[in-house]
Amino acid sequence: MPIVGYPGWVDALRNGEALTSTIDGYNSVPMLYRAVNLRCDAISSVPYHIMRDGTEIEWPWAQSFTQLIKETERALLLTGSAFWLKLKKGNVLTGFQALNPQTVTVKFDASKATPGNPFAGVTFTQQFRGMTFGPWTVDDVVYFREPSMTDEVGPGLPPARVALQSAQLAHYLERFASHFFEGGAQPVTIMNLPENMDEAEFQRFKGEWGKFSGVVNAFRTAFVRSPEIKATVITPPIKDLMLPELQERVVTTIAMTLGVPRTMLEASAANYATADSDRQSFWRETIVPRLSLYEHVINTQLFAPIGYELVYHPDELDVMQADEAARAGSLKMLVEAGMPLRGAMQTLGYKNIEETLAMTGPETVVPEVVALPTQVADNVEPTSAALRSVDWALLSKKLERRIKAGKSPWCDFDSAVISADEVKSVMARIGHDATVSDVVRIVAEVKAVDDMTPNERRIYNAIAPELAKRGATWARQITQNKEVDPTLKDVIAPVLNAELATQMGKRIDTLGTQFSIPMDTGEESQRITDWLSDYVPKLTTRIDQTTADRIKPIIETYRTTPGMTIDDVTAMLLPLSDAARSRMIAVTETTRAAAQATVEYQQYLGKAGITMIRVWNTDADEKVCPICTGEAYGVDLNGMTEDDWPTEVASGPPAHVNCRCDTSLRLVRP
Repeated sequence: MPIVGYPGWVDALRNGEALTSTIDGYNSVPMLYRAVNLRCDAISSVPYHIMRDGTEIEWPWAQSFTQLIKETERALLLTGSAFWLKLKKGNVLTGFQALNPQTVTVKFDASKATPGNPFAGVTFTQQFRGMTFGPWTVDDVVYFREPSMTDEVGPGLPPARVALQSAQLAHYLERFASHFFEGGAQPVTIMNLPENMDEAEFQRFKGEWGKFSGVVNAFRTAFVRSPEIKATVITPPIKDLMLPELQERVVTTIAMTLGVPRTMLEASAANYATADSDRQSFWRETIVPRLSLYEHVINTQLFAPIGYELVYHPDELDVMQADEAARAGSLKMLVEAGMPLRGAMQTLGYKNIEETLAMTGPETVVPEVVALPTQVADNVEPTSAALRSVDWALLSKKLERRIKAGKSPWCDFDSAVISADEVKSVMARIGHDATVSDVVRIVAEVKAVDDMTPNERRIYNAIAPELAKRGATWARQITQNKEVDPTLKDVIAPVLNAELATQMGKRIDTLGTQFSIPMDTGEESQRITDWLSDYVPKLTTRIDQTTADRIKPIIETYRTTPGMTIDDVTAMLLPLSDAARSRMIAVTETTRAAAQATVEYQQYLGKAGITMIRVWNTDADEKVCPICTGEAYGVDLNGMTEDDWPTEVASGPPAHVNCRCDTSLRLVRP
């Protein structure tokens, strides 16, 4: 009978400490420990104001508010609940004690609960070292809890519980590796010995071989009689066990669940630009939204009865102020590019816009570090709009005259209502071989930024600030002779996937109501998903390729032209990063989504035996391009059915960049 053993590290691994709770995970898994502590440190560092009757006061108790918040966040992340016991001397509140949530039991008595206030029936009891404290009511305890889909009043679902399986995997990976090496780092081996070897010699050989087995003699070998001596390794090398892939999964899952970017958990995970962007995302998307929980609980359970109010001010953080400065720069760029102040502030996510504009003059922008040019009003009145239209027409005519005279279209143009950056955007788009039609199209592209539908505006609002930032980054990288990454798909694809899906769904629903034949919800969703998953990657690839192709000669020009400044490079990059390009994407892709939704609904009816034909409508467009009205083909597309559409536009709108044409459906009579 063979003698069989196994590696010594397997014993240690099998008998090692198991990880069964979020506290175990926090105590044992470095990645979870760091993610939780980053959350705690961040949220406890947010500036806050304590207000009483409109006057700011200091935190009135001896316990550190910062430390209380830090312990509360840790308890919420790990257990789903946190408790501040109110310390009183008589009726005077003297401070708080943060209770260990693992020692506190929450009980609920439905008979004491009242409508709208289930916490009236809640009591809290603490068991600590064999002693019982309490019970306390919500008048005695400030009670924080995570949301829960299974309980109205008890501890909620802690984020660490969601990440526990990944934490367990991380723990087991660490245990596996450490015990493997502690136990000799040796695989299981089968040693075949000659069949005619007698038992004494067999045992002697086995004993001698054990002297060579492993670093701490934990090597295990199975000895089997056979015609020859032969050693065979039967366990795979550790390098083949996919440990890096599993570790990657662990890090990604914990980071995603706790809302902490990987760049903050792993210093080498990304370059500076990505890390900086991730830090901004961490504060804006994880920490700032979390503050409302603390404000709500503390204000309703603690401060309301005594006339106090807690107000967080994340905008006072250095990291947020740096971002605010960048946002102010973007605001200035958008305003100087001709966008009305109100629209620019909406684009960049400013709050209390109406109140701000009411307090400031037309030449003032909040934040105060940005000054508006005196020629741009915060809200374009009809007279100003008319003046702008006149000057745009004058610019267009001037460019047309220069082209017809055989001159370069590039020229200066002074205007009291069109900003210098708008003129630069036009000039940057016009080549030496531009035609009159090119001029009409380019001027329309640049001047039409303000004229957007709500659907177009949402896409524009999401893309424009990011493109402006990319343009500034590209200019800086070019002038510093650094590698330029022209990729924009990470900015554009998520916006289009979300917004176009919504727009297509609404369009299909509208058609279903119009014809009293609604599309099945599941099929509608599948059709939209299928089209977007095919179209958006192709579109963003084209955009990225176009961007790369246009940046390459700019880089070459800078490297071969002495004396060029970053302002010169920025001006050359304008067509790739200014508001007009964002507007083109927003308008064109909104038109495409509407047209495709019509196609999907047409096909859906076709499956049911109902034949519809598409009809081209140009009344939604400004007819700024000959293609829209069909002048290029000697026909007017308005009202034309799809079987007569010219080959160049046979697929339907959009027929060109910034096209706003639409299609409707008409029943084909048998």
